[in-house]
Amino acid sequence: MLKENSVKILTYRNSTPTIFAIIICALFCFNVTTLFAETRNQSDKDKIADQSLHVISDKMVAQKDASTIEFIGNVKATRDDSIILADSIKVFFSSDKTKKTKKGDQQNLKKIIATGNVRYTAGERKAFGDKAVYTTEDGVLVLTGKAPKLVNGDSYVTGKKITLFRNEDRVLVESNGKTRVTAIFNPKDQKKGSTK
Repeated sequence: MLKENSVKILTYRNSTPTIFAIIICALFCFNVTTLFAETRNQSDKDKIADQSLHVISDKMVAQKDASTIEFIGNVKATRDDSIILADSIKVFFSSDKTKKTKKGDQQNLKKIIATGNVRYTAGERKAFGDKAVYTTEDGVLVLTGKAPKLVNGDSYVTGKKITLFRNEDRVLVESNGKTRVTAIFNPKDQKKGSTK
């Protein structure tokens, strides 16, 4: 009998604190959800900002209504986690302003062509060549020249043409019949890669 009365007291007489607690929980959950959504949106904005292209050079040549800009002299182009140094870099933009790439708008950046003493760095990986062509849509970097070279620590590979498939973390090195593919793999570099 006493237990039934105590149940009645909780359900009928003191329902205000229960309703108040439900409202507080609902407001708290709404605020936490909103906070997480804002944090997620901010991190997405930060990722897009990190993927923008930042170029420093001695000179820039651009024409009105042209879809290319050329940077000349001691050029350094930084995008995401990659750096390209060269004598000259041409940046190509998509002429279709409404087209978006897979990673967002990114100013409709389509292709980057670097020529002359090209040095490419992405993390531990470095590449050298006379010319580099990078296409943003597929994340492919093609190095050509007299002896393009891909270096990782003390290990390296050379050939006539080196293609880095960044999205797939894959490399293709080709010869031209006269120049053969040459590779040296240092065991220390293999151990470093396995600990990461």
